[in-house]
Amino acid sequence: MSNLTYKCPSCAAPLEFDGRQEMMTCGSCGNAFEPKTVIAVNQIERETSRPNEMSWDMKESAATQEDILQTQTYQCSSCGAQLFMEDTTVATACAFCGSPAVMPAQFSKDTKPSRIIPFKIEKAQAETMFRDYFKGRKLLPNLFLKSGNRIDEIRKLYVPYWLFSGKADAKMTYKATTVNSHRSGNYRITTTRHFLVHRAGSLRFEGLPVDAASKLDNKITESLEPFNSGEAITYEPHTLSGAQANRADVSREESQARANERVNASTDAVFRSTVSGYASVVPQASSIQIKDGVSESVLYPIWIITTTKGGKTYTFAINGQTGSIVSDIPWSKAKFFGRLFGLGFGLAAAGFAAVYILTSMGVIK
Repeated sequence: MSNLTYKCPSCAAPLEFDGRQEMMTCGSCGNAFEPKTVIAVNQIERETSRPNEMSWDMKESAATQEDILQTQTYQCSSCGAQLFMEDTTVATACAFCGSPAVMPAQFSKDTKPSRIIPFKIEKAQAETMFRDYFKGRKLLPNLFLKSGNRIDEIRKLYVPYWLFSGKADAKMTYKATTVNSHRSGNYRITTTRHFLVHRAGSLRFEGLPVDAASKLDNKITESLEPFNSGEAITYEPHTLSGAQANRADVSREESQARANERVNASTDAVFRSTVSGYASVVPQASSIQIKDGVSESVLYPIWIITTTKGGKTYTFAINGQTGSIVSDIPWSKAKFFGRLFGLGFGLAAAGFAAVYILTSMGVIK
């Protein structure tokens, strides 16, 4: 048999019913509440304390028997060379003659993509964007600014993603306060009011991407977002010709955890933005239920460029659809703090000069 404990909305101490006042009173903070208020608060807390239920169904698109028969053993159709590759490689180029090669049977039942976004950024554009990246970036290490930056390797790569779509039904509660202060005689009186703020609603998530390639850092791939999935086309093996591609080697179940993190963060940000006018707001409880959650495998276009400086390899990634670019080159801390010190010194010198001029004019004595 379950039991009920009524807790103070302000301090969470147990409440007692005061029959004289017909109120629920707190022996810890001294607050008193109407029973119906406490019952409503307890109901909200029970609803928002439910464990999250976030599951997704998989859209499956298995490789055809024709794909398997064509590509069980790869032999270059141009020069006849036998090529060996990792088991996740789906598209590459012959190491001997450079001809494009596509192996659709490398896709497993779960990882065959349903859609693909074609490249809009061509190789020449990507190379120009790499060179232009260093222009005007004065906080980059001198290693990159005083000499030319040579491309070691450039890869036209289709990266596997899991796309998650569904509706998030969420309930969240926040503890909030308002503070008012006024003077009465020799005293300043401060009144703090406590509120339990409840929010409930639904958010629709469409095509939330999660990188499904273990060899690419999620920080890089997420920095390249967004992709415009409206420009995606139905995947066919020929769409990979001339590019490199890997199938997903991070499972849908593993990626689901990252999808849930992003759903939680986005939902919390949206709900929190509706709670305003308080001196403080502290999240207390939340419950998110995913409804009609589905996931599918897709391929998105990314240019990967590497360059070597000082014996270290640096990576650039370019969104092959939008042209956004990220890199792992760090900014120079010495330059940053040098500029910060220089700015501070300049402001101080200007201040001393102003004081000197005003003093000499007799404005300051």
